[in-house]
Amino acid sequence: MQSASRSTLSSSRWSFRALPVAAAVLALASAAFGQSHAPVATTTTLTAAPATDASGKTTFTVHITPAPQSAETSGSVTFEDTDSDGQTHSLGSAFVGADGSATLTVSALPAGAHAVSAVYSGNQTSAASTSAPAGVTAQATAPDFSLTASPTTLNLDAGVQGSVAVTIAPLNGFNNYVSLSCAGLPLFTSCAFLPSNVDVVGTSGLSTMTLITTAPSGQTALLRGDTRLVYCFLLPGALGLIGLGFGRNRGLRMLAMLCVVGSLVGGASSCAQRYRYLNFGPTPNPGTPAGLSIIRIYGTAVNGAISTSKCIQVTLNMTSTNTSGTSGNNITPCS
Repeated sequence: MQSASRSTLSSSRWSFRALPVAAAVLALASAAFGQSHAPVATTTTLTAAPATDASGKTTFTVHITPAPQSAETSGSVTFEDTDSDGQTHSLGSAFVGADGSATLTVSALPAGAHAVSAVYSGNQTSAASTSAPAGVTAQATAPDFSLTASPTTLNLDAGVQGSVAVTIAPLNGFNNYVSLSCAGLPLFTSCAFLPSNVDVVGTSGLSTMTLITTAPSGQTALLRGDTRLVYCFLLPGALGLIGLGFGRNRGLRMLAMLCVVGSLVGGASSCAQRYRYLNFGPTPNPGTPAGLSIIRIYGTAVNGAISTSKCIQVTLNMTSTNTSGTSGNNITPCS
């Protein structure tokens, strides 16, 4: 009995001694576990690259250091713009990639100075952070216009007209007249615009281009000319001689003689021209050549000493047949 009591007392003393050790181990494990799941501090770096062309676009690139790891999502970045008036607004957001980078392209910024910052949202393993402002100065975009044509392909027979609708759309506040012209026409083809000068004010302007083709034509048929000399010379001469025979006055006879000579000269000249036309008529017209041609449509706007020109093209497919084949076609596109 005494032995059992001593054993129980010894076991109790061991349990009381082990409690502080277990509590310490649990505390250290909890601290280590919590430390391993604490978000890692990050640094957000922002760079801005304005476009080198006239598009007005600006590309913002962000790098998160260190790159987010071991998370379902790497988080996102919001780009905040502070303009020259101190007003802040969002330009947009982008998701962060596995390498810690994100990119946003803004089509156009209002003219003036801008201070853009990137705000990283963070995730389970990476803490949120904000970049230093990146200064961007946006230039005012010059007014411009665009040209479109419908349809872009015409299939015509020789001698048939075709129409193309030309639309002029203003860009960046364009407000001016646009003059239209065409080039690259095949032989025996012409173009006309209605109107040829389009007033583009706020909304798109419209013009219609009409292509006028020519059908083939042969040489004039030869006519019989066996009685041509009789009508041109004998008849005027006979009438003049009759007038001379009935005239008794010398002055009248001279006048009749002059009329006869004049009639003979005029008749001979007219008969010679008619003879050449009927027997050696005009050169046959082969019409608009068959095949493909590229019609270039130019739109030009002049503002003081600055001239802006645009070019679009329409394909003309002629299905006529003629002796010239495809000679005279122009297939030079807009440069």
